[in-house]
Amino acid sequence: MFHMRRVGELMILQTDLFPVSLKHAFTTKRLNNVPPGSKKCSDFRIDSINETSNWWTKLRDSLFTKNHTLVIHNQVHGGNVRVLDSSKGLDSTEIAGFKYHIAGDGDAIIKPFMRQPVFIGITTADCLPCIVFEPESHTVAVVHAGWRGIASDIHGNTIRAFKNGLGIEPKNLLWAIGPSIDAKNYEVGTDVIAGLEASGYAETDWVDNPGVAPCWTRSRRRDHFMLNLAECVKTRLISMGVPEAQIDICKLSTFDNPNLFN
Repeated sequence: MFHMRRVGELMILQTDLFPVSLKHAFTTKRLNNVPPGSKKCSDFRIDSINETSNWWTKLRDSLFTKNHTLVIHNQVHGGNVRVLDSSKGLDSTEIAGFKYHIAGDGDAIIKPFMRQPVFIGITTADCLPCIVFEPESHTVAVVHAGWRGIASDIHGNTIRAFKNGLGIEPKNLLWAIGPSIDAKNYEVGTDVIAGLEASGYAETDWVDNPGVAPCWTRSRRRDHFMLNLAECVKTRLISMGVPEAQIDICKLSTFDNPNLFN
């Protein structure tokens, strides 16, 4: 279950699926920015580089310490997963006392236990954010996905990276799925559904399983559908061996809650 909490100057969402010791947060769109100096900052709606640094700094100082470096991707709505090398240090860039590292293009970062103080992050608007945790090894991951990322199987790729790269089984993973646009507000065309079907999603996944919620339903408009991003992810996770009890979905809609997410 998700709870809204005040930490420092920020209001954040946290899940009680994770142990108290895991420092994590789903924030508002006020933090929907790349770190200052990113070559792709023009792709994001930021007010100014200084404000971006200010808000990331508040997040870092509320949950971590000034020594921590933020590691983030240039997000490309794809399926690439990066596993950080715990044996190597990370170079960082610093602006106004805030340190960050751009880990190339991608949409998921896995961080094994590292002695270097780093925290990992993603930025979303109406896309779907996930935090993944494996308690025994203290490995954590963040995953960003809209429909293109889901069609690129970013979540399946993340599970495979845990298993093949780190020896961590899907049954040991805890998945927190954060706020995103909800199904009643997300209408898509046949091209989106075709992309999802090409990556293995099918109406039979839920039609033949009454306990499974639909990933999409037909819209009132011809050849349009209402897409449920969170249920797409949940369906894929369960199919790959993640227990349903270890998946927590935030019910808050980014579309219906502009006071929180604008």
